[in-house]
Amino acid sequence: MQRANWWLAAAFLAGSIWPAAAQTAVALAGVKRIYVAPFPDKPGAAELRAGLVDELRKSHRITLAASAHDADAVISGKGETWIRGYYSLNPRARSISSEDAHPIYGGYLSVELKGQRDETLWSYLVTPKRFGPEDIGRNLGGQMARKLVDALK
Repeated sequence: MQRANWWLAAAFLAGSIWPAAAQTAVALAGVKRIYVAPFPDKPGAAELRAGLVDELRKSHRITLAASAHDADAVISGKGETWIRGYYSLNPRARSISSEDAHPIYGGYLSVELKGQRDETLWSYLVTPKRFGPEDIGRNLGGQMARKLVDALK
């Protein structure tokens, strides 16, 4: 009797979990127009959003919508950037005010793609690949845009 209850519970769970995953995959494949919502006000958040929008514009797979009502899905996210330290190739440069000192940036970008019924279709978190004086918004935005476009394939 106990074994029969276990099989019944397993069959119920399998039937209720797997179709939901399949529906999410179908819904994700149908996303063509995306709206990128404003990010919460944190240091570097505006640059991260701008980097993500710029990189998404380059994609031929999706188009950016002007509002959430015109979109198939909405990206909401949060992110922050900060200076981790400084480096210099000049061994005599001992102050950060020197023009030889370059900042090393750190940060993160976390986004969530939600469908029209406010269900989460996809989410991801990226951190800088390289540390250096490059544009951190473009670094994180480019990584996120590539991951999103790959997920939509």
